[in-house]
Amino acid sequence: MESILDQVRSLADEADDAGKRSIVEGLRQLQVQLETPMDLFMKLYNSHIQIAVVYVAVQLGLFKHLAKDSSSSVAVAQLAEESGASPELLRALLRYLASVALISNPSPNHYQATRITHFLATPLAEAGLLHAFETCGPATSAFPAFLAENSYTDITSNTNTPFQKGHKTDVGAFQWLTQHPKNFGALQIVMTALQSADWLNTLDFLNQAASEVVQASETPYFVDVGGGHGHQCKQLLEKHPRLHGSIVLQDLPQAVDKLPPIKGVRIMAQNFFEKQSVLGAKYYYLRRIMHDWPDAECYTILSKLCQAMGPNSRILLDEVVLPDENTPWYASMQDISMKILFAGRERTRSEWSGLIQSSGLKMIDIRTYDLSSCASVIVLEKK
Repeated sequence: MESILDQVRSLADEADDAGKRSIVEGLRQLQVQLETPMDLFMKLYNSHIQIAVVYVAVQLGLFKHLAKDSSSSVAVAQLAEESGASPELLRALLRYLASVALISNPSPNHYQATRITHFLATPLAEAGLLHAFETCGPATSAFPAFLAENSYTDITSNTNTPFQKGHKTDVGAFQWLTQHPKNFGALQIVMTALQSADWLNTLDFLNQAASEVVQASETPYFVDVGGGHGHQCKQLLEKHPRLHGSIVLQDLPQAVDKLPPIKGVRIMAQNFFEKQSVLGAKYYYLRRIMHDWPDAECYTILSKLCQAMGPNSRILLDEVVLPDENTPWYASMQDISMKILFAGRERTRSEWSGLIQSSGLKMIDIRTYDLSSCASVIVLEKK
């Protein structure tokens, strides 16, 4: 067995990111085949316990304490003194964290950081766990009862979701988040971390057109609709400096009014449910906007953009495109999460096609840039 594991480790050391994902998926499938029904039951039961214990450990700063010096172990007594928690409680928490391989337990009453521990000590992990436990947790717990109360119909109103039931509120999740700065801030940190530049690598037509721009014109080249803090604008400008002055960042006033200036980017308040202020731009780009909303709201967003488009305009929807079969777990998890929080959804190609055509647009291309999450850029033009 050890020789087989050594071969897997060797393959992983030599593999690229796609290869490593393939190895992980293969091992996951093998684990499913080997597990007994009781193994499965205990794993499901453990899923609730694990996130709760990890979040407690984050709040106590245990991962940060252990990560200070990963070359040596730390005694429970020292961790109790640094965290303020009782030694008796810490022994149970640390024992559990070691059992699920988030820290190591090299000797009795001593614990040590691992590679994973160092990640769990970062601000990103802290924000992600806050979002998962405090924002998503109550809504997810309310999901079964909500569906039963509503006769298991689809969730189509963003003010009547498990989020409202779990948080005992009448307002939509976005409005609730703006009223809870801690939760909203955690979401922003998580979203920022997910803003990779991979989307640009697959858009050869955008890169080619950008390389031909000589100077900024009155008509913007690229409008980032609902672009938050402008991470995609910065990525595009970094790759194509000649677009300086031809990029517009749009979001709600509360998102952009206090945003520091971004050199080369015009920042503008814009509600995407209202008439688009920028007419005839070359590209209108929306990243992970549509999956937050039911079809009716998505129709409105697309229709407003369609009205603003010129003959050479294109819309770029940076979204998940679900396959019709064998959907990766990461993408299907996002689909359920969007339903629970926003009455949103991830969509298949045929579902995207129906929504797009009803908005006066047509789909001319789909460029998938991450197979594990099904992340893709859908290219639209007017009919």
